[in-house]
Amino acid sequence: MNRQLLFSLFFLATSTLLCAQKFSLSGLMKDGTTGEPLIGATVSSGEVGTVTDYDGSYLLELEKGSHTINFSYVGYKPESKDVQLDRNTALNISLNTVILNEVVVTANIAIERETPVAFSNIPSLKIQEELSGQELPMLLNSTPGAYATQSGGGDGDARITIRGFNQRNIAVMIDGIPVNDMETGWVFWSNWFGLDLVTQTMQVQRGLGASKLSIPSVGGTINILTKGIEAKKSLRLKEEVGNDGYTRTTIGLTSGRLKNGWAVSAAGSYKRGDGWVDGNFTKGWFYYFRIDKSVGKHLFNLQGYGAPQEHGQRPFPAEIGLVDSKFARKLGVPEEAIESLAFKDMGRRYNEHWGFHNGKLFNTRRNFFHKPQINFRHSWQPNERLFLSNILYLSIGHGGGTAPENSPPRNLAGQYDIDKAIEANQPSLFNPDGLANHSIRSSMNNHFWYGLLSTLKYKLNDVLTLSGGVDARYYKGDHFRRVEDLFGATAFRSDLNELIGKGDKFDYNYSGFVRWGGLFGLLEYKKNKWSAFINTSTAVISYKSEDYRKARTVTLQDTSFQVNINSPVTYRDITYTVDSKEAQIQHVDWINLSSVTFKTGASYKIDKGQSVFFNTGYLSKPQRFNNVINVDRFGENMQKFEDYDNEKILSAEVGYSFKSPIFSANLNGYYTVWKNKPLDRPPTVLEDPGDPESDRIPVNISGIDALHKGIELDFAFKPVRQLSLQGLASIADWRWTSAETAVLFNGETFEFDATDVHVGDAAQLQLGGLVRFEPLKGLYFKLNYTWFGKNYADFQPETLKVSSGTARTESWKMPNYKLFDLHAGYNFKINKTHAGFRFNILNLFDTVYISDARNNDSFNSPSFTDFDAKSASVHFGQGRRWTAAFQISF
Repeated sequence: MNRQLLFSLFFLATSTLLCAQKFSLSGLMKDGTTGEPLIGATVSSGEVGTVTDYDGSYLLELEKGSHTINFSYVGYKPESKDVQLDRNTALNISLNTVILNEVVVTANIAIERETPVAFSNIPSLKIQEELSGQELPMLLNSTPGAYATQSGGGDGDARITIRGFNQRNIAVMIDGIPVNDMETGWVFWSNWFGLDLVTQTMQVQRGLGASKLSIPSVGGTINILTKGIEAKKSLRLKEEVGNDGYTRTTIGLTSGRLKNGWAVSAAGSYKRGDGWVDGNFTKGWFYYFRIDKSVGKHLFNLQGYGAPQEHGQRPFPAEIGLVDSKFARKLGVPEEAIESLAFKDMGRRYNEHWGFHNGKLFNTRRNFFHKPQINFRHSWQPNERLFLSNILYLSIGHGGGTAPENSPPRNLAGQYDIDKAIEANQPSLFNPDGLANHSIRSSMNNHFWYGLLSTLKYKLNDVLTLSGGVDARYYKGDHFRRVEDLFGATAFRSDLNELIGKGDKFDYNYSGFVRWGGLFGLLEYKKNKWSAFINTSTAVISYKSEDYRKARTVTLQDTSFQVNINSPVTYRDITYTVDSKEAQIQHVDWINLSSVTFKTGASYKIDKGQSVFFNTGYLSKPQRFNNVINVDRFGENMQKFEDYDNEKILSAEVGYSFKSPIFSANLNGYYTVWKNKPLDRPPTVLEDPGDPESDRIPVNISGIDALHKGIELDFAFKPVRQLSLQGLASIADWRWTSAETAVLFNGETFEFDATDVHVGDAAQLQLGGLVRFEPLKGLYFKLNYTWFGKNYADFQPETLKVSSGTARTESWKMPNYKLFDLHAGYNFKINKTHAGFRFNILNLFDTVYISDARNNDSFNSPSFTDFDAKSASVHFGQGRRWTAAFQISF
């Protein structure tokens, strides 16, 4: 009897345990469009529930059997999934917003396995873990085909190329609004240093991309999306410290969607530091605000941000031997070239542009700028078929860069002696008036820019969607040089013999104007396994310039003549000056240029995990402002160039994608032909070739052609939850493919031949990898590896003059190099408070390498034009740096 009772009790207990057996259901919740983790989302089954963690992960313990799992998040459509649990199971889920995200529509964010372009998403988690005080572009070295460097090492001076195309040909957009400079096409990242605080996702589309706008996306498009009304309510505080006195304090507030339809986000940051490069100090503020209001099916948004900042610069590359003569010898620089240098072995941190003033560091090369931008948006979705978005934006930029006017003397260490410069400016027998022998000038580049971006999207039926809109912009850029610091002198004597004081303008003073009116249209097809698109856009771009300093023309009935600031003209007893109403400023009137874009592509889902895509496109776009109008800052006349034919780009791309729960990979190839590629720096030639003292005149050469082709691979492997492996490879071949004869203003010709010479300024071979190990939940260690090869020095193709006998001379190839970065951190939660520590080491092994080079640099090595190491000027990459941070979120 006792045995039977014991057996019954054992059987009952065992049955109860078996019936109560539990398994874990885990996974990630993401935004269905951007792939960004959804933090604080709800996951539930019956009375059992949880919320997602900082990385969008969740974990539920449920009994064996069938369950309905509910996923929900404020502002998103809820989802339900039925699961059968008989083992530990992983289930990832993506949610879509209730109302279409106006930023997604206007910025044309690519969607995985649907949009037929090559792209990579950089989520906010990666930014938080790896940025480590760098500019945002530096993170993109983990993207195939991208090459980012910090140039001279000034904070904010980062630059990036994608597939061999520099920033002038990469469209950079913030929440769908283009930010490339309207005259030069360049992007100055110091204007956006704090955007990492509010970035939801940064997406890099390589090639022509998915943008509907007529924008310069030849190499690619970088879309930066900030957090909006869908963001979770939070208050974040963060403190960072790093090498060389770097500190940064940050605060951020997000209300999330409130019950009355309002949402508010705000962030602020202050940073300072001495800089890894000598004299390259940094200090700056960042501010951001965003107010959202939903009214029925309307969403209104007011957004503003800016970053008033100041940082030291090292703008010019230097001879290799000046930095490291041993390294120079290793690269084949002859001893006589090294010994000819005034200074050598100064080290990677050396910067010649600073000295001490009153015991404090004084960098004569200083960048200062503030570019506040304000955007007002309205989006309306009356039904699931129709969506309308209107964006008005305003950008006001003010600032420039300083440089010495008559450089101060140097001491034995090669640095400027500011005290001697001040002493030289004091009144003396040879300088009785105390005029400036040495001073600091500022080259100012202010702008006023506003625009309208209007987009209409209409779903024609279940398979076709039509989008179209208007892109209108107006820009005025004011460029002048002014006296910044007189070093104790009373005044400065200008080139026109004026006596001018601090803040007065001299040398040049002109404005550039740009008008832009564009239309765009996009037809999308999506059915079953197919998705495809056809996009076309056109724009009329107009350039105009006015010069306020050059000689002005007085035109009378019987004569005409010019008057200058200090050169009035008396004619028939009347004295005419630059202020006379008859004196007309020099100008180039509006030049209207047309642009057209055609792109098409298709994607096919082979099965649940595999897909392929193809895209092709043709762009005909005007050259930049400075390649159309010759402002000739220091010359006598402003005029348009004779040759400024449109650039013509034809590109094609194919790709394959594989996705599974533990492994994913993307493989794609591209082929881009660029006709009439303009030079970034139009060359100058002597007006009279027989007279070396004659004026130099610029010439635009638009007839250079180039071919860019390559293969790109990236993959991710996650065998277990604790371990992630990523890798990438890019194998490219970029070459110039043409010779050309240019006609100058004076009728002379200029011939060169760059056929089959490699394009420089970016590595054409790239390998990379990442290992992320999370032994405990929230504790991570991450090791990044990047290798760059086949990196040719930048040079101007026109230096390959046929007459010089150097035609088709290959550019100098820089040494290959590899870098390791180490990232570690611990994120934890106490009740509803999230906190985390982070530690980063960049260039872990302190590798000595050359990141940028320019061949045949006439500034540093005028006697060498041999396309080799001795004729190159370079920037060395920065050595080992570190940062540590603590963040807390409520």
